[in-house]
Amino acid sequence: MSSEVILPGDPIPLDSVIGDNLDDSDSGPVIQLGPGVLHIPPETLLPIRAGTLTTVARSKPQKSTTIYVDTTGGRYVPAVHDTILGTVIGRFGDQEKSFYRVSIPGSAAPIGILSSAAFANAASRHTRPNLSNGTTVYARISAFSIALGEPELECFDENTGKEGGFGELKGGMLADVSNGLARRLLAPSGAYGGPSVVDVLGKLVPFEIAVGRNGRIWIDSESCKMTAAIITAIQETEELPRERMEERVQKIIKGARKE
Repeated sequence: MSSEVILPGDPIPLDSVIGDNLDDSDSGPVIQLGPGVLHIPPETLLPIRAGTLTTVARSKPQKSTTIYVDTTGGRYVPAVHDTILGTVIGRFGDQEKSFYRVSIPGSAAPIGILSSAAFANAASRHTRPNLSNGTTVYARISAFSIALGEPELECFDENTGKEGGFGELKGGMLADVSNGLARRLLAPSGAYGGPSVVDVLGKLVPFEIAVGRNGRIWIDSESCKMTAAIITAIQETEELPRERMEERVQKIIKGARKE
């Protein structure tokens, strides 16, 4: 994963996008364009908004590079492979093939469609989950286009086909964060230099976290008080330099244990 600040109209060199994700055996580069990037045939790529130009190389399920312009504010624009946190608000279809409508807060496409078969181990209708309205789900966008209108969602790891933390989330607390913070929380450890707030928290207290690119996080820990403290630590340290971030996180967690 790489990122750099870019302005509308700045040229995006195709070679820098492909990088090392193409070898001699490949018939051609597979490039997936996300929000904020315009393709002008045959090979011109231009950013259409200011933000962070981000490229993500993947080797599974096929070798490809995804490129998009990310911004801290504004509405989240769905992109294939993104993870989201949503809430089930309805169901339609029959027993053989049913679908859930999932609210995606903060998104430019506020409703997603989730098939009851789009879960790990859901080959038979007898093993498919039965989700109620109000259920929180951690899902991945499997397909989206302006013409499609509503993102299609899946609840399994695209690389392994297994659950991988996706699906219904029970307990815990939901909270809102900025799109920029969501992006940083989802980045590999050390991607932005030094430990992240999640790395620091992980050394102080055990907890589970799910991060949606639509600016939502789900946290579960040993108690409601500690869960609330972890959320506070994540939200309050977004703009702090690393040293002050670590100090503030330690103070918040220490305070939660004393109360």
